[in-house]
Formats: sequence, C-alpha cells, structure tokens
Amino acid sequence: MKRRHETIRFLSAAILLISGFLSADRVHAQSGSDQVTIHIRFRPVQTIVVTAAQKTIDIEYATVSDHQNGVSVTQDDHLAIFSTGGFQVSVETSDVNFTRVGGSETIPVSDVSIRAVNGTDNQAVSVFSDVPLSNAPAPLIASSHGGKDLKYGIRYDNTASGSGNQYIDKYDSVDGAETVYTTQITYTISTR
Repeated sequence: MKRRHETIRFLSAAILLISGFLSADRVHAQSGSDQVTIHIRFRPVQTIVVTAAQKTIDIEYATVSDHQNGVSVTQDDHLAIFSTGGFQVSVETSDVNFTRVGGSETIPVSDVSIRAVNGTDNQAVSVFSDVPLSNAPAPLIASSHGGKDLKYGIRYDNTASGSGNQYIDKYDSVDGAETVYTTQITYTISTR
C-alpha cells in the first residue's frame, strides 16, 4: 500500500510538473499577424453594337415629294452601348463620297447628316451633336456616366442636300430598277 501511495504521489507530482511546463509554454508562446491589401480594379469596358436588322440603311428617293423635300430615315434603338464610365461615340465614313455601285459617279457623304436621340428605356443624360458625315471621326454622343444596354436611335437626314430636285439626274436607266450610291459608316466608342 505504501508503494501504491508513493506511486500515486509520484504520478501526481509528474502531472503537476508537466502541467506547469505546458502553462509556461502557453504564457511564452508567440503569436503574430500580418495584413493583405485588397484592390478592386476597374478597367474601361465598352461595347457598341448596331442592331442586326438595321445594318443596311436605305435613303430611298421613290416619289416626287422625296425629290422635292429630301428624305430622312430614323432607326429606333439603332445602337446599344455598354460602358463602365463616361464615353464618347464618334462616327466616320470609309470615304469622302458615296460612290455609285457599278460606276464612278459620286455624292459627297456630307450630304447626309446624322443625329442621335435616347432610345427605349434610356434615361441617360447625354449630349448629342448633329454630324454631317465625313471620313474624319466626329463626336456624335457624349456622356459623363456609363450604363448598360443604353439604346440610341439615329436619324439619317438627307433633307437639306436632297431637296429641291438636287438628285433628279442621279438615276441611271442602265442600272435597271434603281441606281445605288453607297459608303460604309463606322461608329466608335471611347472613354471620356
């Protein structure tokens, strides 16, 4: 029994001694911390899309009134824009003239001017410019704020230059049913 008491005392002392070491390690244990910096970065993201069904615009002179008054064509929701901040849309043509398909006759592109207007569900505050077409980029739409799915209508106006029978001799019967003059227009979006 005596031996048993000594064993119990020995084990108790050992447990106390080990507990003391563990407590001392906890008191002297080192802790640390470090930091991470988080950046949220915004890059310019901009797209401009011409409505697929409106990729070809026809300014058609088909009546006496068209030749007397000129013709304008409005394309509702013609452009759709996404921009992560302020933007500017410019427009330019591929050449200085409309050129007759199958011929060499021309009409100056500046005979047509265009103007943008807010489209469906577009409440954005934008500045619009009347732009006579040119082969040099010209600002058409400017906005200090971005937005998603911003729709803009475009009016292609040939009333000033096309009125007063100015184009009375542009039809060439050799062409058949109609004579077509053509050029390409490019809309470009950039940050503002």
